[in-house]
Amino acid sequence: VTGVQTCASLSLSELCKRKLTQAGKEGAEEALRCADKAIEIAGPGFWDSDEVQLEAEDNPVLDPKYEKNATSPGLANPTTLKLLPLRVSQLCMRSALLQRGNALAAIGDETEARLTYERVFPILEGEPRCARVDWERHSVHVNIGNTHARTGDFDKADSHYKIAEELGSDHISEKGGSEDDGRAMILCARRARSFALKKVGRMDEAKALMGEVIKQKVADDAASAKRKEEEAAKAAEAGGAGEDPAAEATA
Repeated sequence: VTGVQTCASLSLSELCKRKLTQAGKEGAEEALRCADKAIEIAGPGFWDSDEVQLEAEDNPVLDPKYEKNATSPGLANPTTLKLLPLRVSQLCMRSALLQRGNALAAIGDETEARLTYERVFPILEGEPRCARVDWERHSVHVNIGNTHARTGDFDKADSHYKIAEELGSDHISEKGGSEDDGRAMILCARRARSFALKKVGRMDEAKALMGEVIKQKVADDAASAKRKEEEAAKAAEAGGAGEDPAAEATA
């Protein structure tokens, strides 16, 4: 049962993302409903499996007279925690909150979107510094920055873009970091900053920064491709050096 709960929560988060990608603002209400149900499943209370099944349909029709029957324990429910670690709930909750924030932003509720994104930070506090988790941190900061940008507050937006950029810089400068991910994080933060500058009418700065982003992206892609070629060549060389001459002669 616990596996079904985890799958249901992550699937609903993915469904929320898909609705926003395919339908944009028009699909935001349905997307928000999916995210809210994903949060219910990840949380400490109970959820209604029939409601979740309905959301999986292509065009779900909600019966206004339907009486909710929330009897399935959530992933953070004490009953479930006897079988699964809390981290499973936290992983699902992070994903659901991020998608809920995106749905609220699509609707135009920037304040509630920002508050939803901010709920991710406490869950991430105990997580390690690695590329996968840092991308989550990065996404939350960029998304919060975007909510400020869309309401015309560039300074608050940029404070979050700077943090997102620093996360990328850490991966480039620190031992054990992922250089490719770090460079991608930096470019993503700078691209968001360019759009924020455009929002407040600073067009020349926005165009100049976007030009830098495009130029750096081309350079980063070329450097990454070259590095992969060199690594492949070294691996092939090491493999050739390890071959047994006697085995080759027998063959």
